[in-house]
Amino acid sequence: MSSAPPELKYISTTVDNGIAILKYNRPEAGNALSNGVFKDLLASTEWALSNDEVRVVVQTGEGKFFTTGMDLEAAVTPAADKPTTVLPEDSIVILGKYHELLINTNKILIAAVNGPGIGYGTSSIALFDLVYAVPEAYFFTPFVKWGLCAEACSSVTFSRIMGRQKAAALLLADERLTAAELERAGLITKIIPARNFIPDVLRIAQRIARLPPRSLAFNKELMMKPLKQELLGANEAELAGLRLRAADSEPGNAMKAFVLDQERKRKEKTAKHSHL
Repeated sequence: MSSAPPELKYISTTVDNGIAILKYNRPEAGNALSNGVFKDLLASTEWALSNDEVRVVVQTGEGKFFTTGMDLEAAVTPAADKPTTVLPEDSIVILGKYHELLINTNKILIAAVNGPGIGYGTSSIALFDLVYAVPEAYFFTPFVKWGLCAEACSSVTFSRIMGRQKAAALLLADERLTAAELERAGLITKIIPARNFIPDVLRIAQRIARLPPRSLAFNKELMMKPLKQELLGANEAELAGLRLRAADSEPGNAMKAFVLDQERKRKEKTAKHSHL
């Protein structure tokens, strides 16, 4: 099936010579992930993976960040007609469907990490075939800090790729790791200078897109075959875990405390500048 790219608010979608570029498009918020972003991410990915002209999908971010992860202010600020929900069921369902798309596709997936990847910006890249990052990018997964749990199959992929101890540094110890550290650990394929980052990544994508398509898909399927059921199982277990954790008081309390602290710091900064 071939069709025009969808016009979405939070994900920009372009296609050229068999390459679909899906870009988080919320730079004013560090590409933070709200329910609307998740919906657009699913829609754009469904389009790219069902389009016969697309052979390679490149996920990246607009601006300085790849993504700063969950939009905490949106998560703890209730809408006028709805109670506060740290992680809505709608978002959990969308995440599950999105992960299944990434796990099951035979198209080549590239994460072009143009800046810091926090939370989901770290966990999700392990579902991509190739991961490129700028040298300045850094990564951490504050799931325990926010009272939540691992996502995007990272409870399995991190240990498989990096070993249990490095996975624990991210998932349990809330450590912040650099792009160079994750390249050495195997989660990042290659670090590419920021100056020509996206053009350089697209040159790699274009080379891949010119390879024999049926052979490309067949070999990816061979690589994924022993992993698929494990990843699908991890996805289901993590989704169930997110539902359990979201129902607990810990996430809401932790996120509210963080948001209040950020507001306090902003007010102090504003007051300081006003006296200069």
